[in-house]
Amino acid sequence: MGKWYVVEVLEHRPDLTKKTSPTYVVDSCPIVKLKPLEFTSLKLLWNEEAGNLEYTFRIPDIAKRKGYWQTMSPQNGTLTEKQYKQFSGNVHVMKAVASDMVLTFCSRHPDSQLYSLLLSRKHILQKSDKRGVHNLLGRRNLKIISIRETCMKGGSGSRRGALDLVTWATLVGLLSSSFLFRSWQ
Repeated sequence: MGKWYVVEVLEHRPDLTKKTSPTYVVDSCPIVKLKPLEFTSLKLLWNEEAGNLEYTFRIPDIAKRKGYWQTMSPQNGTLTEKQYKQFSGNVHVMKAVASDMVLTFCSRHPDSQLYSLLLSRKHILQKSDKRGVHNLLGRRNLKIISIRETCMKGGSGSRRGALDLVTWATLVGLLSSSFLFRSWQ
């Protein structure tokens, strides 16, 4: 449960409506929050600059299959007002450790969807960890058609903070050298 960053969205079926390269970067850093509702259900809240989504899942057999979730209702949120395909199906937790998690979304309805989310507690994940997840999905016969990389720039807040730090350090350096230069004269 808790807060996760979406590091990659891995498509397992080709989307003929999109013309993209196998791997591409988007300037976004979606955040997912998982919250328990009751003993056998949970909410997944997706937030990004473009808007938000709220998924509700039930866990049909929590004693034996904690990592198998089913949608309970259509998604809500501002992203549903745009071009959004409602997801109705199952989510499989492929991996869940302290630092990262992989969720695979699978639906068989008219707009068949099959994709995985690679989530991390931090904005970034080591290349070796990503490669390990890709290999795991391959062993489970989930071929990766395309990879949408997110959080590549640490999010807009991180970029702004880094710029402020560089600006501050430069200003301090200039002022220090100015005082030192005056003391030599």
